[in-house]
Amino acid sequence: MTWTGDPVFLEQVIRDAGVSVSLYPGALDRGQGDFYQIWGIIDHHTGAPVGSNPGPGAIANHPTLGLASQIHLSRKGVATICGVGIAYHAGEGSWPGIRTNAANQVTIGVEAENSGTEGWSSEQYWAYVRINAAILRKIEQPSSHTIGHKEWAKVQGKWDPGGMDMGKFRADVANMIAELNGVKPDVPVIENQIDRVRFFSDWLGKRLHDGERPCKDGVGRYADFENGSIYWHPDTGAVPIPKLVYEVWAARGWEIEFLGYPQRFHVVYENEGDLQSFQGGTIARRYGTPGFVCHGVIGRRWIEEGGVRGVDGKPTKLGWPTSDEYDFNGGRRQDFDRGSLLWHPSGAIEIIGGNS
Repeated sequence: MTWTGDPVFLEQVIRDAGVSVSLYPGALDRGQGDFYQIWGIIDHHTGAPVGSNPGPGAIANHPTLGLASQIHLSRKGVATICGVGIAYHAGEGSWPGIRTNAANQVTIGVEAENSGTEGWSSEQYWAYVRINAAILRKIEQPSSHTIGHKEWAKVQGKWDPGGMDMGKFRADVANMIAELNGVKPDVPVIENQIDRVRFFSDWLGKRLHDGERPCKDGVGRYADFENGSIYWHPDTGAVPIPKLVYEVWAARGWEIEFLGYPQRFHVVYENEGDLQSFQGGTIARRYGTPGFVCHGVIGRRWIEEGGVRGVDGKPTKLGWPTSDEYDFNGGRRQDFDRGSLLWHPSGAIEIIGGNS
C-alpha cells in the first residue's frame, strides 16, 4: 500500500533503524506543498568539496529552491530532517512508475554531504542504506523504489550520487529491509567489512589473493586488488587505498609508522591528483609526482589555509605540497605550489609566500 500524506514519520523510523537523527528547526512545517502518495526515494550528493560542510541549513533553506530535500546526511553518517513537505530536489527527468518531470511530488530526497569524487566512508554509506531501508519499509515499497538522481535526471546530465553503483546500493537496501523485518534476506548478506567495501568499489579491480591477510601490527587486516588495497582496523573500519596513495604510504612504513591507518576514502581531484587522510596525516599525490605527506602542526596549518583546493569557497593559499617536511634554520619547513610553511621551535608558524 502506497503511503499517503507528508512523511512525518521520518525522524522516528530513521532512529529506529539505528541512524543518529535530529529535526532541523521548523522541519515539520517546511515544504513546497503537501504530499499525496509517495512512490519512493531519490538519492543525491550535495557536491560540497572536502572541507566544505554547508550543513542541513543549506538544504532546509536553499537560497533559490527553498526546501531542497527532506533529509540531509552528513559525512559522519548523521541524518537531519530538513522538512516533511514537498521539496524541489528532482527537477526534470523520467523513471518507470513516475510521471515525467513530476518526481518532486511523489519522492523523498536524501542529500548526502559528499563531493561525488571522494568516495563513501563506511559510516556514511551504511547510514545511507539504513535511511533508505527504513523509509521504504515504512511506506511498504521494495528496494527498487530508491533511485539515484543520475538515473532520474539523465536529461539534466546529473551524476549524483557520484561513485555509487545504484544496483549494488539497492541490493544492500533490500538486505537491510529484510534485517529490519527480522527475516533472512534472499540476497546473501556480506558480513566481512573488507568484502562489504569491495562490494561497492568496482574501481579496485580484481582481487590478487584469497581472503584477507594480517597487517604488520598484528591487529589490522588487508586485501590487495589490481588498483589498490583495502585496510581494516577496529578503530577505523575498512577503507580502500588507491595504488598511487598506497605507494606513498608504503614508502613511509605502512601502518606501523607515524601515518597509521587510512581514516577516510580518498579524494580524486580530476586531472590533478589524489588525496587521502590517515590517522597521522594526509597523503597528497599530484599526478606525475612522487607524492608527499602533510602532518603535525604544519599539516594542520596547511589544512586551515585551504589544503589543495580551498575551504568554504575561499581559495587555497598554498596548494599541493612539493616536498615533505625538512630541517630548516633550527625548525621545520615544508614547500607547496604557492609558498612554504615554516615551524619555529617556539611553536610559531610562518607562511613564506602563499596567496593572500
